[in-house]
Amino acid sequence: MRKIIDKKMIPDAPSVRELLEMIAKGAPAADARGLVPPARPFLTALLFERLAAPLIVVCPTAGEAAWFAGDLAHFLGEGTVLHYPPLDFLSVDMFALGREEEMARLSVLTQLQVDSQKIVVTCLAACMQKVMPYAEFQQYLKILSTGDVLPMEEFPQKLVAGGYQRVSLVENPGEFSRRGNILDVFPPGVPGPLRLEMAGDEIESIRRFDGSSQRSGASVDAFVLGPAGEILLDEERLNRAVRNVKRRADDLDLPRELRSRLAETLREQSATSLNPIFLPLFYEDYDDSADFGRQRLSNVFDYLPGHSLLVINDPLAVQQAHQNVSAGIDKLLYKAKAGGRFYLERAGLYLDEEQLRQRMDGFQQIWFSGLTLDDPRSDVPVVRFDTCREVPAAGTSAAEGREESLLGPTAEKIQNWLAQGRPVFFVSPTPEDTARMRHLLEGYGLPVRMLSAEGSLLEAIQNAGSVSALFLWEGKLSGSFTIDSPRLAFLSEEDIFVKKTPRRRVRPRREGYFLKSFGDLKERDFVVHRDFGIGLYRGLQKIAVGAVENDFLVIEYLDGDKLYLPVNALEKIQRYLGPDGYTPKIEKMGGTSWDAVKERVKKSVRDVAEELVAIYAARESMGRKPFMPPDRVYEEFSSTFEYEETPDQARAIEDIHADMDDAKPMDRLICGDAGFGKTEVALRAAFRAAMDGKQTALLAPTTILTEQHFATFSRRLTDFPIRVEALNRFRSPAEIKKTLADLLKGRVDIVVGTHRLLQKDVAFKNLGLVIIDEEQRFGVAHKEKLKKMRTLVDVLALSATPIPRTLHLSLTGIRDLSIINTPPEDRRPIKTYVLEFDEDVIRAGIEAELSRGGQVFFVHDRVRSIYGIANLVQRLVPRARVGVVHGQMKPAEIEKTMTQFIRREFDALICTTIIASGLDIPSANTIFINRAERFGLAQLYQIRGRVGRGGAEAAAYLLLPHGALLSTNALRRLQAIKEFSEPGSGFRIAHNDLEIRGGGNLLGLSQAGHISAVGYELYTELMEKTVREIQGAPAPVEDALPEIQMGISAFLPEDYVQDVHQRLILYKRISLATVPEELQDIRAELTDCYGPLPQTAENLLRVIGIRNLLAPLKARKMGFDGKYLSIYFSEASPVDPARITAMARKKIRDLRFTPDFRLFVPARPTGAPDLLGQAEELLKMLAQ
Repeated sequence: MRKIIDKKMIPDAPSVRELLEMIAKGAPAADARGLVPPARPFLTALLFERLAAPLIVVCPTAGEAAWFAGDLAHFLGEGTVLHYPPLDFLSVDMFALGREEEMARLSVLTQLQVDSQKIVVTCLAACMQKVMPYAEFQQYLKILSTGDVLPMEEFPQKLVAGGYQRVSLVENPGEFSRRGNILDVFPPGVPGPLRLEMAGDEIESIRRFDGSSQRSGASVDAFVLGPAGEILLDEERLNRAVRNVKRRADDLDLPRELRSRLAETLREQSATSLNPIFLPLFYEDYDDSADFGRQRLSNVFDYLPGHSLLVINDPLAVQQAHQNVSAGIDKLLYKAKAGGRFYLERAGLYLDEEQLRQRMDGFQQIWFSGLTLDDPRSDVPVVRFDTCREVPAAGTSAAEGREESLLGPTAEKIQNWLAQGRPVFFVSPTPEDTARMRHLLEGYGLPVRMLSAEGSLLEAIQNAGSVSALFLWEGKLSGSFTIDSPRLAFLSEEDIFVKKTPRRRVRPRREGYFLKSFGDLKERDFVVHRDFGIGLYRGLQKIAVGAVENDFLVIEYLDGDKLYLPVNALEKIQRYLGPDGYTPKIEKMGGTSWDAVKERVKKSVRDVAEELVAIYAARESMGRKPFMPPDRVYEEFSSTFEYEETPDQARAIEDIHADMDDAKPMDRLICGDAGFGKTEVALRAAFRAAMDGKQTALLAPTTILTEQHFATFSRRLTDFPIRVEALNRFRSPAEIKKTLADLLKGRVDIVVGTHRLLQKDVAFKNLGLVIIDEEQRFGVAHKEKLKKMRTLVDVLALSATPIPRTLHLSLTGIRDLSIINTPPEDRRPIKTYVLEFDEDVIRAGIEAELSRGGQVFFVHDRVRSIYGIANLVQRLVPRARVGVVHGQMKPAEIEKTMTQFIRREFDALICTTIIASGLDIPSANTIFINRAERFGLAQLYQIRGRVGRGGAEAAAYLLLPHGALLSTNALRRLQAIKEFSEPGSGFRIAHNDLEIRGGGNLLGLSQAGHISAVGYELYTELMEKTVREIQGAPAPVEDALPEIQMGISAFLPEDYVQDVHQRLILYKRISLATVPEELQDIRAELTDCYGPLPQTAENLLRVIGIRNLLAPLKARKMGFDGKYLSIYFSEASPVDPARITAMARKKIRDLRFTPDFRLFVPARPTGAPDLLGQAEELLKMLAQ
């Protein structure tokens, strides 16, 4: 008999009690019928609460398993539910780049060994796939505790053999790093990375740390180290795999050359990049193909306790899924065989039907039957539930009656349920949505009770008891439903308005953008020295003078002249960042041209800043009546946004509301890269204007952009009484004439167009808002008209130029600016495949996209063969409407083809990299990138970013030529792009080389030439300085920081900070530290991340401290010549000569002060620390 936990049951649940009794009596299976899909996770949660046993839920497909796990996690809490995904076998290539699914699976398998009282949610394909032998997995598992002994010489090899990757800084699961006596590791199945501080071979402490800041936090007593790869790679297993490859290749009659190449690449590559489809090669000996893979490999059921309960979600669909999975793998292997490829038989990779049935029959089962076939022989007892899928009716659309809105019919249902005594749980996805829904529901006279987001939804339901009330909870449910046993109703806000695509949380970046960019410096990159100008970076070089050695940063100027900068003086150095593709001019060292360039840029910056001030002052003197405040219809419109608002977006929306509430006209600039959500902010402003009876004009510089905006505005406003029209060259004269007439009569609320909107024949009845997209791309004459507009109506400008936060802050009170910096990829990760060019995969990918009503990009960056690829796509998918676009076409042709694609007149667009930026087409969610190995990382990321902008899951196929043996760099690039679906990561890649869109358009004003001349960082510094001057703020004194020459070694040793990029960033941060607190923070971080500071590193921090003590004394230089400490003061030094005289008389013998303001103080240090101590004491005396 199975034990049932006696818990207070949610009242009135006889069906649940009946099912529990069947399970308790040990019935091999019980069939729960009548459950609509959204109700099944709820019942599973109820059962888990009452059963002292693990559960495994098997769904038909990976997608169903993902939503089932998501719902369960909301009912029970995150820690209880484990999602076990399948591996996606698309090819039999030896190397499959990407570890996301493998990491997720290993995390589940590890957690089950630590605490088996969990619910595992998976799909049939994952159950069929074989995994590494359970015995090998158990053998690798190790519990590590404080005080344990780890042989530090061998342990890194154990990690590498277990699939861990050695990196400089650990951020992701499956990585480790060793730095001196610090070992960082991030095992799968552990919530975050861990830092082990070692005393020799003994673990002195274990602490959690933050992957972004790298700072450690709470201590941990112990953790479980599991493998980070299913292939545990040692010499014995590698030899076995090579032997097996040769034997299998012989059986397949593969050419000797191919066989040798496979064996060779197998030896060269790491286990982390091997395709898991070849798992059997490492664990079994190949004797004959029929038995290979059947002897030692395990499956997910082997990792579960024997008393687990198996829940089969829709048995008939699971049965059908088995046939689909089998057909898919058979097709893959048939293609491999027909193509003369290396492959293994299905029996080695998957459980067959009989094996799977036997494994599943070993567990007690619960079936959630959907459609059932009558089987009179079935003796499985049935429990019936009364549930109903609640899809709220789309009431009378707001276009017909504003008050009878989207929420009206649902509010009526809620009132009926409450009258019947049924508690109602209303679920909203975000805090903003929850607050908005509370306001909306209360507007219908519904009393709302807020539930705390702490804990699980099931706890909240049990605490609520049988009270008939409307409860509002922040979370996510896949669907709305009612259940009669227990008597409850669940409503998902997304059923009423729109499914929201979650924004994955952005990992804060550790360094500011410019600092991160400095760390990315490679030899021959351009750098900017504020005094000497633009040169070439030639690396870090260690130079020894006698017994003293130090690091120097080397810059090469014109004619091969070199500048050697000590690493304690990097504050004047920046990485050159300019418009994409621009090559700057290298300066002559000591020449005068750099000063002339800086002066020219300063003048231009001043002109720009003064223009901004003038516009701002003119706006301040004007007035207009505030817009009507947002009403309930506006709230409902906001709820139909398909994405969770990012914090930046929410702030920008608040900013425009504050502007529209004001009595002065709005003139705000919204900055953010393509796809960051600027258009939604503009939509909210236009909607509010329309609700107040005002018209909106949206201007964009190109026809393509106007078509995109028109499509977005039309789609978002379709349920509301707002008419949107477009004016551009693709509208017929008759359509334009009608639109112009209706604009004048006030029948058009929003008009989208190019500069056509600025022509004299365009007149409005009541224009209230002008939205300008990419204003800097309009011509001078058009800009003058726009400038006049600013004095008449509210203006909202949108720009894709990235603007640093520091500049944003300095512009306060001079330009109303909102920045949206949240990366676009946080919408949804893009599923990325790297595989050889395969017509079947291309056909299947296009067919899958077309069948869900989407569109496809196919990037082929060779114009001469692009039409051949178009013909191939047309042959593979005859029903697809195929368009072609490339850079050698006339601009009008490009515009026409792109517009046709936006209007969905083409299903597939075969194109060059011309589509890399600026396009935002939510319906295009599949992209093929041919010859992917030829692209750089930033380029691949940017091209891939054309998809994944809608709610659907996006797919990117990176295609390689047949039999391509890639270079190590190409492999790394492809591995990186495959793994970069981590939040915020793509933003880091795409901005590695800062593309200043449209040629550097800062604040909507074209400054391309000037940014090119000095680099983006210096340009923004000049802008900040000028703005402060114009505002009357005291200009910071620009004295050069003192030079320090103490004759001691002061640097970060290579064996302390091994990664040169991290060393560069640290050197720059140390140089920029101007107060003791900053230096202390860096000292603490170094100790935390790298262990106790070596003497040379401590010297470096103290040298910078001395430099900071010298600065307020207006000293130019301090040095030590072996006998005397010398300080060279400027004439403006505040140090009183009388103090120096007094010091000479009372405290220090042999002290000298010369007429040229040089102070000499005798010193006899015993070593570097003593010398630095004497220098610090001297400076403190002088400062008194």
